Amino acid sequence: MTPYAPLADGFPAEVSPAARSRVTVDLGGILDNIRVVKSLLAPGEDLLPVIKSNAYGHGIIPVSRAISHAGIPRVAVMGADEASLLRESGHPGQIVLLGGFSPGEISLCRSLCLTPVLHHADQIRLLELSASDGKILSLHLKIDSGMGRLGFLPEELPRVLDRLGALSSVRIEGLMTHFPVSEDREDSEICREVFRRGILSVRDHPALSRLSVIHMASTGAVLTGGVSLDPPMFSSGRPLSSWARPGLLLYGHYPAASREIRNGWLPSPAVRPVFGVEGRLLAVRALPRGSSVSYGRTVVLARDSRIGVLGLGYADGLPRILSGRGWAVAAGRRLPFLGRVCMDMVAVDMTEIPTDEMPKDWVSLIAPGDPLSMTVDHLAHEAGTIPYEILCLMGHRSERRYIGGALSASDLPL
Repeated sequence: MTPYAPLADGFPAEVSPAARSRVTVDLGGILDNIRVVKSLLAPGEDLLPVIKSNAYGHGIIPVSRAISHAGIPRVAVMGADEASLLRESGHPGQIVLLGGFSPGEISLCRSLCLTPVLHHADQIRLLELSASDGKILSLHLKIDSGMGRLGFLPEELPRVLDRLGALSSVRIEGLMTHFPVSEDREDSEICREVFRRGILSVRDHPALSRLSVIHMASTGAVLTGGVSLDPPMFSSGRPLSSWARPGLLLYGHYPAASREIRNGWLPSPAVRPVFGVEGRLLAVRALPRGSSVSYGRTVVLARDSRIGVLGLGYADGLPRILSGRGWAVAAGRRLPFLGRVCMDMVAVDMTEIPTDEMPKDWVSLIAPGDPLSMTVDHLAHEAGTIPYEILCLMGHRSERRYIGGALSASDLPL
């Protein structure tokens, strides 16, 4: 049995009988994690939750609804495609496009009341050439403080603001940056100083007369306490608001390199993983000693064995490098993977499970709260990657169920 709480009334109790694998997401756990993250913030700081890439694999629509349920009126996604999906689902709050806009998307940003991040001179040219329909487009201007990916260098800001200030159809609402090593306090302090000096160098520019917010702190910087600058005062005398911009932490995980954060700079926030994965038991085989299992005959059974075949493989994001190294859990026992992980299946050793305790349908691969289970962090370590990649890919084609009791049935995606 998986250690999940009972499903709330009105939630689907089961996925399709044809599903070969399923992902279970605890929305109540996400709400708990939001409360924990908010407790780390100082007065005057707020959240801009990051739900790009299908909410890191958790489901962008149900997660956005949980965030709205928590009273947070804004989210960040990557592009207009994700934002359009949210608007179609009825999301009423502010949507920040971290990737900005592509040619042809300016009118969409205006019509859907999106807030794109401006990060390149080509985007300014598109704004200059676009026809205004009378709607003001709010922008967040990105400053490159050391990432070297997107954004304007601090010395480019005066010219950028001159051009934007000449456009009556846009308004700069926010300034932002992104840290390349956010879990490293010293490196982030260097970037924060670049960002701060960039802002101070243009703080009296008329194009910033409507500026109201800055944001820079992803999960690592939230953990190191780097959400706010010493607020630069503008000519109007108003300080800037500060948003934290966590992603991974909301889903109960830490950056791979952030162990020193939890052990040193800040008390360990009690966030918890909310993402579970199960495979349907497609078949149970009795195989004699000497039989081989899966491609390549890499495993030859040393005893008569009972082999279970689960409907989950590397096409579902289960790393093939876990062949012979991973395990599933059923009946209070670990079931080692046997042989190579296949595209759509993986074999597990069920020999130690008594016949009267054999599972009938589902077997857990990731079960939050079960100490016997593999975890996202374990999978990332074994695969030589980071938790972000595991979450984005694992179970991406699986059917979904949402539990936790925090939301009503009307909050579920159709």
